[in-house]
Amino acid sequence: MDEQDFPLLSWIPLRDEYLDEVLRLEGRGPYATANQCPRCTTDADPSIRCSDCVGGELLCVPCILKLHSRNPLHRVEKWNRTAFERVSLASLGLRIQLGHPPGTVCGHREPARSDFVVIHTNGIHIINLDFCGCGLSSTLHRRQQLLRFSWWPATAIDPNTAATFAALKKYHLLSLTGKLTGYDAWRTLELETDNTGSSSLPDRLPSWMVMIREWRHIAMMKRGGRGHDATGVAGTADGELAVQCPACPLPGINLPESWEAAPSNRAWLYRPIVAMDANFRMKNRMRSSKTKDPGLHTGKAYFVPDDKYDEHVAAHIDQEEISGCSRFAALTAANLKSTKGLRVTGVGAIFDARHDFWLPNGLGDLQKGERYCNMDYMFFSSISRIKTPSLLVSYDIACQWHKNLPTRAATHPDWNLPDDIDFAVPKFHIAAHQEECQEEFDLAKKRGTGQTDGEGPERGWSNVNGAAASTKEMGPGGRHDTVDDHCGHANWRKIVGLGSSLLRRMKAALLQATEQGDIYTEFTKSLELDHPEKLAEWREQIHGWEMHERGPNPYKKPVSGACYAVRIIASMPGFDNANTSFRLKLRLDKNKDRDGTSNQAARVQESRTSILRLLHRFRADQDVHMHHIASIINVDESTQSHNTLRPEHIKLYLPSDLSERERAAACDPTLSDMEAKFRYAGACQALDDVRHQLRFRTYVKRFKINNVVGQRKNTRARTFQSRIDDAVHRAAATYRLHRAAYLRLVGPGAWEKRLRELLDEHLVGLGERLLDQIDLADIERVKEYLRSRRGPSSTGESRYTLPWIWYTAGGGGEDEEAEIGDDLKLEWFKTRARSTRWMEEVLHLLEEMRRVPETFKVWAREWGQRSTARSDIPADLAEGLAAYACKHVAMYDALRERFTGQWESLQVAATTFLSNREDDGMDVCAEAAEPMMVN
Repeated sequence: MDEQDFPLLSWIPLRDEYLDEVLRLEGRGPYATANQCPRCTTDADPSIRCSDCVGGELLCVPCILKLHSRNPLHRVEKWNRTAFERVSLASLGLRIQLGHPPGTVCGHREPARSDFVVIHTNGIHIINLDFCGCGLSSTLHRRQQLLRFSWWPATAIDPNTAATFAALKKYHLLSLTGKLTGYDAWRTLELETDNTGSSSLPDRLPSWMVMIREWRHIAMMKRGGRGHDATGVAGTADGELAVQCPACPLPGINLPESWEAAPSNRAWLYRPIVAMDANFRMKNRMRSSKTKDPGLHTGKAYFVPDDKYDEHVAAHIDQEEISGCSRFAALTAANLKSTKGLRVTGVGAIFDARHDFWLPNGLGDLQKGERYCNMDYMFFSSISRIKTPSLLVSYDIACQWHKNLPTRAATHPDWNLPDDIDFAVPKFHIAAHQEECQEEFDLAKKRGTGQTDGEGPERGWSNVNGAAASTKEMGPGGRHDTVDDHCGHANWRKIVGLGSSLLRRMKAALLQATEQGDIYTEFTKSLELDHPEKLAEWREQIHGWEMHERGPNPYKKPVSGACYAVRIIASMPGFDNANTSFRLKLRLDKNKDRDGTSNQAARVQESRTSILRLLHRFRADQDVHMHHIASIINVDESTQSHNTLRPEHIKLYLPSDLSERERAAACDPTLSDMEAKFRYAGACQALDDVRHQLRFRTYVKRFKINNVVGQRKNTRARTFQSRIDDAVHRAAATYRLHRAAYLRLVGPGAWEKRLRELLDEHLVGLGERLLDQIDLADIERVKEYLRSRRGPSSTGESRYTLPWIWYTAGGGGEDEEAEIGDDLKLEWFKTRARSTRWMEEVLHLLEEMRRVPETFKVWAREWGQRSTARSDIPADLAEGLAAYACKHVAMYDALRERFTGQWESLQVAATTFLSNREDDGMDVCAEAAEPMMVN
């Protein structure tokens, strides 16, 4: 065992030693010299030590004061002959002089009030403070003298409280990263000062909260370059303070000169993708008012401008909204929630969907649920800065919201829709929509989206929801300022993390593009050999839909044979009785051989009792509808032993359980026809289930290969895979059961071309063969080594053929004879879409890796120009402006250099990958491999 891996184990035997050393520091320590100060070597009593200085040596009062003329906010303790007690430097006589170098005194000093309070990182201090009254700094206001001392005044007029820049900066970072509230920070400082409650501390919580808010505001203005502009804070334009995404298409900044003339097969590369969403955790109570608590920069960063937004919402408060999707519950539920005591029920926002950035002026309050008038204003306010003619919008209710959007846009003079706009639903949310919505608005089927999932808003909300508890109680202006600050911090951290995030995404994209491309190639070549005319027809259909949305939607799922059969049966007389008998048969089949543990056995026995009651009722109905069946049942059951008459072993004697002669004697032909319909429907449904489980198994195998490492995790993954294998075989057994029954009822026929005999060798998913080869790579390497010693051996199949289960027709009845139809076509379209989206992701990331350094170069140039933008200003201010601008120039240059170095090798790999895919016969690769990188 390595102690470096388990340091606690080596520490446990030494606990007493550590405890002794900690307690030793409560005394005067090993460096104390009785009656002699180690610094001045006099007989002055060395009774004072500093908690914040290194060493903790005892000094006399004059030495401790001299030493702390430059550290006036350190905490000191005095030895009272028995223990140390907390004292202040002010009580020992230390005075702090502003406007002069530390340690000097102004000849015309102006003492502040005796209870001047300074808030620092180590606690709350009451100090002796002197302002400058001589010519050196007398022309400065007291607030300016404090600011030049790096202390933030609590008020602009005769301040008596200040906070150090260090304390404000530390809290600022803690609030942004840990969502620490201002109140909790103040309580921490109080406890840092006195955790016993024995002393009376000044209450400066209101002042502390004001200073925090002012610090946030000035920091945002400083970083936005407003100090370098002659118009100052007042000249800030709407949205100017927002941190922009350097990877998004920004005309005039990071796009090539010819981007507007890009051909249609790559125009999507320069199309922004935005995402919309609402968050009902960011509520706000009725606290204060906008008059008493105005926002310091509302409308200048992420929130929309208040006045115009409020006017628009008030003018459209009665706007009628559409809800045609049966699963469209988010908006309705939000509108019905209680809003008592709330000014705001939540917020809506517009995001950059590719990189999860908050967009400028894309954030707004929701007064009562997720109404169109609110979301419309945020949407148009944010996209007003997008200068590209094309746009894709992802919204979890896009299927409803996009309806009549041009009409709603026409009601506002400043709203303009892009020439080319498309809508989609995020990938996680799409499953909750109707099938029609899934076919039209699925992001995975949209050309040019790559692997954009549209779920960026959910990740964005996670960054600000931690602050929801505190912002809920704030006034309207303070809340806006705070949320703006959190959004800016989140955007900046994403910029700093772009180097690793784009690198990680590119690695995954290259891996998946290779894998999905191979699967698509394998699938396509198999079809090309057997059904070239069908493949050409499908390619023409998908190209027409992707380029012009011409013709029927290729992703629209056909009506399955199962659905067709059930619709027919549901309208037949006696449907209810037939349905009951069919479900009873399934329950009997599922109950076989499931005794298991004692608890399981008890549940099985309860199930058997329930089934027996159903059997008695079923037999009564059976006597009515199936004449002479009782004699057949009695004869059969009399030959069986008592032990085999458990419910799961009792035959129902459905028409399929009888011979043809017995069926003619005991059954009405209508009953046989009804069961045949049920059996056909069940077989089709079971076949769909087989395909579904095979897709799931393929996904799990892919996930295991890419993510699972280590014996323990591999064991768990294989256990999970075995459960999926069981599900595959259960679905296959169900199919075989229904097919055999159907064969007994109707005999051989054309239906056998659709419902073929299902063997275990047919239970293979699309691309699963390739995944198995990847998963067994280590074994193959061993085999290759053995072959090198024994000589070459046969490799098996010369050409992979798709199992027949992927060649099913999707028409209306069991007599259809098509060998290849809608089911297989849909699978090919989906396989092509997966391959295409990953290929597009590689192209997106390659272009984004080009854009980011270009953006940094432009931003560095802009900051360089700002360094000399203001004239007629004092020399010391000009020096500060130039230094801050140069710091940003160096920062962006360093980021550009670092990211370029991180991405260089992967950019080469991606370019090589695209060029190698050009001639592999795949239409998606042929399109993608055209020269798409702009240098």
